[in-house]
Amino acid sequence: MAVTKIHRTSRLTLYVGILITLVVLGLFYLGGQVPAHEKLVAEMSQPKFTDIVLYWAYVLLAVTVVVLIGFAIADLLRGFKENPKKALSGLMTIVGLAALLIITYMIGDGTLLNIPGYEGNDNRPPTLKMTDMWLYSAYVMLVLTLLAMIILPLIKRKK
Repeated sequence: MAVTKIHRTSRLTLYVGILITLVVLGLFYLGGQVPAHEKLVAEMSQPKFTDIVLYWAYVLLAVTVVVLIGFAIADLLRGFKENPKKALSGLMTIVGLAALLIITYMIGDGTLLNIPGYEGNDNRPPTLKMTDMWLYSAYVMLVLTLLAMIILPLIKRKK
């Protein structure tokens, strides 16, 4: 009964997320261009609904991070109740992720960008370093995932 409810809720959440994403991408690609008098840079293409795409990406990122942290903490607390020694390995995963974020933030480049027509306050070194942090972390996790997909089956065959 509970598993069916979880599957139903997961499926509904996935479908709603896909539907919203398709609507947002449809607006972005088919919504036209900003009128010429409102463009930041006259000769550049500027879709009307760029802000909506960016805000949707922020929402998806925030939900992902909150859910990831929530499940990690819940799993850690449950693990300490059931098997404290095994729970420490879960804690090491969280520490490893924190170390990855700190290292990738430190190697990020804070050099100001030359962005035509942009006069906002997000072109500052801390924001640029944080952007690099997320990109580098995503690259590292992608490589680790691909390596795990290749190496783990080989290890299981040997056993």
